[in-house]
Amino acid sequence: MDTRFPYSPAEVAKVRLVQFGILSPDEIRQMSVVQIEHSETTERGKPKPAGLSDPRLGTIDRKMKCDTCTANMAECPGHFGHLELAKPMFHIGFLKTVLSIMRCVCFNCSKILADEEDHKFKQALKIRSPKNKLKKILDACKNKTKCDGGDEIDVQGQDTEEPVKKSRGGCGAQQPKLTIEGMKMIAEYKAQRKKSDDQEQLPEPVERKQTLTAERVLSVLKRISDEDCQLLGLNPKYARPDWMILQVLPIPPPPVRPSVMMDTSSRSEDDLTHQLAMIIRHNENLKRQERNGAPAHIISEFAQLLQFHIATYFDNELPGQPRATQRSGRPIKSICSRLKAKEGRIRGNLMGKRVDFSARTVITPDPTINIDQLGVPWSIALKSHISRNCDAI
Repeated sequence: MDTRFPYSPAEVAKVRLVQFGILSPDEIRQMSVVQIEHSETTERGKPKPAGLSDPRLGTIDRKMKCDTCTANMAECPGHFGHLELAKPMFHIGFLKTVLSIMRCVCFNCSKILADEEDHKFKQALKIRSPKNKLKKILDACKNKTKCDGGDEIDVQGQDTEEPVKKSRGGCGAQQPKLTIEGMKMIAEYKAQRKKSDDQEQLPEPVERKQTLTAERVLSVLKRISDEDCQLLGLNPKYARPDWMILQVLPIPPPPVRPSVMMDTSSRSEDDLTHQLAMIIRHNENLKRQERNGAPAHIISEFAQLLQFHIATYFDNELPGQPRATQRSGRPIKSICSRLKAKEGRIRGNLMGKRVDFSARTVITPDPTINIDQLGVPWSIALKSHISRNCDAI
């Protein structure tokens, strides 16, 4: 044990690099100390086991110690838990990226739609920036309405010098037009014109429109190979596309969402705790409906309600979506609103440095002073001083 950190048994090592990535469902379960099953925080005045204030998550009470690291409130940083979702759900922060990836791969076999010999595709592979590479590959795939391959046969001409056409091993399936409407992904198919018995009359093309569930999208993303992930600008070791769909929800510890003691017998819970409690309740309702064999449209409604609360837990200022509110009608402060903007954690706390003997003001010209002079307000000049060491005469 290092003497500089007497409260932690972890070994001290030198940090070589920081790798950003997306947590896989297995990693979320491994880093978790408890599976959350109950929406209640306390039971008979004590933290409820497997609840949102489980003692293994950490402590915010001076009289209690953490059951995981045995540290007190000042030394315990908190430990994450996890919630097993009844159905996969969209992560609102990855929704646009998931849409871009879905437009690049076949809806049936998950192969990249672009032709290997396409000039745009070859240019995209030369780009080093993963974000720009995905944009260029999307540009090469946007006009594809059918997956190459399928019943096509590569024929090598014996009497011709034409090169053999390379096949990516596609399935030949028709590709839908994918769009996002609110928190839903829509697939729209255009039926092909077919000849009828009467040659003069042809049936009009029929459009088929269906809502894609996160479970259906997850099945497509899981089939994408590691090689195709790298072509799309994703490192399969740290950020596979299927990890962008929520299957397990991380539960932050109480130090992230501390409750406030109102009096000797009641506590006021944080907004995140309220929203997590709503997610757990609706998740249990969805599981109950599936166990009871409810109709598909009933299960779909419960899944949409769970999707709404998960989305507003991350960002409660989504355009075109109603706000999640407290009982008083006040909008809940989500994770996103705590991080962004001037008063957020990044700009307001981490970058908001406050020091003594300094002042700032708007720089303006002054015709009454020389160009090599600086005007200082009287209120600042009288208060700010420069300390100088003077030797005795």
